[in-house]
Amino acid sequence: MAFKKLTYSGSECNNYFYFAFDGDYFDTTIISETLKLKPTTVRIKKEPVPKFTSWKYKFDCGSDLNLETYMEKLIEIFEKKVDEINWLKKNLQLTTRLKFVININVRPDASTPYFGLNKRIIDFLYQTGTSVDYDLYKCNSIGLSNN
Repeated sequence: MAFKKLTYSGSECNNYFYFAFDGDYFDTTIISETLKLKPTTVRIKKEPVPKFTSWKYKFDCGSDLNLETYMEKLIEIFEKKVDEINWLKKNLQLTTRLKFVININVRPDASTPYFGLNKRIIDFLYQTGTSVDYDLYKCNSIGLSNN
């Protein structure tokens, strides 16, 4: 049986990132009610996976290479909720993370996605004690890769 390489995402370049609250077992509706936001995804801890419960708010960028525009949308939504985020983290014993899933097109003439973590974004991450995680995958929009 042949397995697909985990670093290869196929011929579709789909970039996205999400802001997440993670913890053991917790009531995810408390986050939604406190922030007045509906999550795009909720995962409840089970054995063997997922290993933790998470509340996620996702920004789907598709094949757009300018991820900075989407980062600004994240800040517009969450920057004014720093106190609520920190209250939730403290009282529910949660962590927060900003996860990027970025596809790098392996075509020689393709541009790579770009974004910056400007001072405003870094301040938000610092104020909320949010970790940042990156997953990078290869894609080939003309579908000629051998995987």
